[in-house]
Amino acid sequence: MNDFPHVNILLATYNGSKYLKEQLDSLLAQSYPNITIYIRDDGSTDDTIAILKKYITNNTSSRNIILLDNQGKNLRCPGSFYEILKKCSPADYYAFCDQDDIWYPDKITWAVEKLEAQADLHIPTAYFSAYEYYNDTGEFLHHSPTQKSHIHLTDVLYYTPASGFVIVFNEAARQQLILHVDPGEELHDRWLLRGAACFGKIIYDPRSSASHIRHSNAVTAEDSTDSSLIRSFLKNEIAGTAMTDSKRYLKHFQTVFADRLSESDQKTLTLFTEPNSFLGQIRKLFYPKRLRARLAGELAIRILFLIGKI
Repeated sequence: MNDFPHVNILLATYNGSKYLKEQLDSLLAQSYPNITIYIRDDGSTDDTIAILKKYITNNTSSRNIILLDNQGKNLRCPGSFYEILKKCSPADYYAFCDQDDIWYPDKITWAVEKLEAQADLHIPTAYFSAYEYYNDTGEFLHHSPTQKSHIHLTDVLYYTPASGFVIVFNEAARQQLILHVDPGEELHDRWLLRGAACFGKIIYDPRSSASHIRHSNAVTAEDSTDSSLIRSFLKNEIAGTAMTDSKRYLKHFQTVFADRLSESDQKTLTLFTEPNSFLGQIRKLFYPKRLRARLAGELAIRILFLIGKI
């Protein structure tokens, strides 16, 4: 196994007993040989811990399964993932893992093949694949939307092209984007991809490597109808704080990486993080590049610029 780069799978759990066994089985069934599974539970009150301990006790595979001590802390997401990254042993690559998705056997194999093909391992590099949606009764819904082959900063300002569970990234990304800086409160997938877009490389694989369970109360840009997106827009972005939070996260990213950002990226971020002004709102309203993949989402964010919400 020493001939294969080492991959750490980072599984954050919290009251996930309903789907956890299937997820763990899919991790142990990975075709890739050199894997360590690190798990941190965030204070579950269901059977999650009992399931994890049973798998660790009965594990006869070549994979190590390590349950980290949470020290009684509930860190939520993304804090629990960041804590695993701090506590796990160094590896060549790292894979975020949610508790209620199912990985296909070659998921890690495909990711490592693509990542190893990159010449410069010293720049933050993130891989992500396509995936498939199922509802919580096991019915197939649809494939994830096709993403751009080249992802830039404007593609990850107000949109996340990949969910965390299909992202695999290198040690340079772990060091430069997480361990040596303060990633703040923004979700780990968008933070990591934005950092890779600015300072490294993002690799998109159109092959589906996992199935994602879409719960009945979930509404995201990737897997909902336009009508659902509009309802979410009215509730979370017009009446709620989702977009003002996004602006705050962008400002934090700009501050953290102020000395590393290119002049072009610095200029782009300043446009979207500076205090509102009439001229600034007009420039954002007519910004020439697309900011979201779905038309409904794009129209929504232009309305927010128009009314001065962000």
